[in-house]
Amino acid sequence: MKKVVLALPLIALMASGCASVSAKGKDAPALNVPPAPPRVLEPVADPLPEPVAELPATAPATPPNTTAPRPNRGRENRPPATPDPKAGEQKPLEPVTPPDPVPPPPAQPPAQLQTPQTADTNAVRAVRAMIDRANGLLSEIDYRLLNSVRKKAYDDVKRFVQQAEGALKEGNVVFAQAVATKAETLARELAGR
Repeated sequence: MKKVVLALPLIALMASGCASVSAKGKDAPALNVPPAPPRVLEPVADPLPEPVAELPATAPATPPNTTAPRPNRGRENRPPATPDPKAGEQKPLEPVTPPDPVPPPPAQPPAQLQTPQTADTNAVRAVRAMIDRANGLLSEIDYRLLNSVRKKAYDDVKRFVQQAEGALKEGNVVFAQAVATKAETLARELAGR
C-alpha cells in the first residue's frame, strides 16, 4: 500500500514535467538562408574534325591470307567465291574429295552390370562391423540407470541398427553405412568412449 501511495505523486510529478517542457522557438528570429551562388560554366571549344581526304578510286591490295581456310559450314561443298579479274573467263572447278573414313574403335567387352546382390563385399563387411560394435557398446550399458535423454539416445541407437540391417537386406549399402555410422557414434557417446 505504501508503494502505491508513493508512486502516485511521483507519476503526477513526471506527467506535469513533460507537459511544461516546450521549445523556445516563438521569440527566435527566422533563419535567413543565403541564396545559392551563381554557377558560371565556361563554354568548351568543340574542336572541329579534320577534313577527310578523298577516297582512292581503287581499293588497296589486300595481303594474301596466311591463316588456314575456315571450313565451309552450311554451304555444302561449294568453293569460296573469289573475285576474278577477268569477268568473262571462268576457271573450271576442281572436284572436292571427301576425307578418309575414320576406322571404328576396337571392340570392347560389354560392361559388367552390378546388382545389389553383387555389391562391394568390403563395404558390407564394414557396415556389419559397425553394427556389431554399436550392439557391443549397448550391451555394456544398463538401460535402467539412464535418464530420459540418454534412454532416448539408447532407443535411437537400436532404431539405427535396425534400419542399417534392413538396408543391407535390401542391398542399399550406402544408406546402411550412413545409418550404421550414426548408430556407432551415438553408442560411443552413451558408453562414454
